[in-house]
Amino acid sequence: MPLGRRGINYERELANWLWSLGFAVIRAPASGGGVRHRFAPDLVAMFKGKVIILEVKYRAKPTPISIRCDKVNRLIEFAGRAGGEAYVVIKYAREPWRIMPIKSCNSDSALTYTVSEVKEASKLEDAVRSIINVNLINLLGNNT
Repeated sequence: MPLGRRGINYERELANWLWSLGFAVIRAPASGGGVRHRFAPDLVAMFKGKVIILEVKYRAKPTPISIRCDKVNRLIEFAGRAGGEAYVVIKYAREPWRIMPIKSCNSDSALTYTVSEVKEASKLEDAVRSIINVNLINLLGNNT
């Protein structure tokens, strides 16, 4: 299976998983979609007012992940417009999903995440659990 097709499958898997946990999720495939003048991230996930903008990366083997600076800066802009936060979510085969905040970068370079940075990053499951629990606690606190 071509890597691009595998990446799409992992985006769908992640979107379905977030949906099953109660998130509203939009997958925004932009490749070839005529969206050059605007930008759409891979996934937008929302839960009780919390908005997370996700760039999804999959690699069969642990290798560094690079994202072009123009894409990084457009992710950050999109997150700002949506009132959310931008993250890169990385999956290496047989490893758990990892989540890392996206930082702005110089337009002459690419933002690169090393394998060791990825492996030390938070597990996506833990980050999602904290979003859900914090929002549930806030909801329960407002009703009592």
